[in-house]
Amino acid sequence: MILGLCLAICCGASWGLFLAPLRIMKAWEWENTWAVWSIVGMFLGPLLVGVMTVPHFWEVNRALGSGVLSLTLLLGAVAGMSGFLYSMTVPVIGLGLATALNGGSSMAMSLLPLFVLHSRTVLHTSGVLTIIGVALSVTGIALCGQAGGLRERERSAASGDAGTKRTTGLSYGRNVFACCLAGIISSAMNIALAFPNPIFDVAHRFGSSDFGAANAFMAPYLIGGSFSNMAYSAYLLRKKRSFSRFFGRGAIPCALWSVFMSVVFLFGIYAYTGSVSSMGSFGGVIAWGVSMAAMILTSGMWDISLGEWSRKPLKSMVLGIGVLMTAIVALSFAEYFHQIGDLPGGRACVRAHDSKLKWRL
Repeated sequence: MILGLCLAICCGASWGLFLAPLRIMKAWEWENTWAVWSIVGMFLGPLLVGVMTVPHFWEVNRALGSGVLSLTLLLGAVAGMSGFLYSMTVPVIGLGLATALNGGSSMAMSLLPLFVLHSRTVLHTSGVLTIIGVALSVTGIALCGQAGGLRERERSAASGDAGTKRTTGLSYGRNVFACCLAGIISSAMNIALAFPNPIFDVAHRFGSSDFGAANAFMAPYLIGGSFSNMAYSAYLLRKKRSFSRFFGRGAIPCALWSVFMSVVFLFGIYAYTGSVSSMGSFGGVIAWGVSMAAMILTSGMWDISLGEWSRKPLKSMVLGIGVLMTAIVALSFAEYFHQIGDLPGGRACVRAHDSKLKWRL
């Protein structure tokens, strides 16, 4: 249990910090960095990890057949588009509200495995603590989002450009819906890992561990996401005529930083799969909440350390971080009570219940 929680926190910390080098990469536009990140972090990296951690990797994929692989690639491609939806809404509804809606809706989706796979635990200690932990996480993210909104308004007032938001052609309500949809889509990875999946069964038949079976799924899933991200990057490279920056002054340091970002992102991905596999079927309920809370917590503390927050926004941000830390504690206790068996019948009942649900996890 402790290992799984630590891995979930490491995952969130990695995802909260992997974009930090963007601050110093002045020689490249966003699309240059994102193109390299998509190739290394979502195509080459997952493929390499799959080959290294999944026994008989190519045989597993041949046994799966084109239908399952195509569906997984498509799922990854759609999930990869969540970033586009999110970025589209920020200019209209503001960064603070967009962050709160996106993170909150993604966090709320972590309850789906609880109600579907572990409905018997909802009214017991582990289930109640899970719901409380997710509710606290959503509240903490909302407070952090409020802090972001206050900071953006202060900056806009200081620069004299308040009220100059661009429009996406959608109404305010539809932008709110699009932002929530982006959060829901981004949680697809957690849902796919929590529910039974034929890829896990095939990988196990070829001798994979639980961690290897999860990676057998993550390889095509992330590769599918690389397609949509590379397509969007290519579109921007052509539209903004920024392809030449790959060969300009400062390109090598930017390329190295992009690879570093990819490695940190991948570390978070596989820390998460390790977390889920080590905590059993209930891990899909707990790990996502802990990871999302840790991600917002880490990125917020990073910004505070850089002096990005002051006065009223700082107070709101610190309060949000405190609530997120409380949420992590609540989710940790939820996993603890599940492990010791708080269902009628105790630990033996939990083990029997999990053995029927988990994908041989």
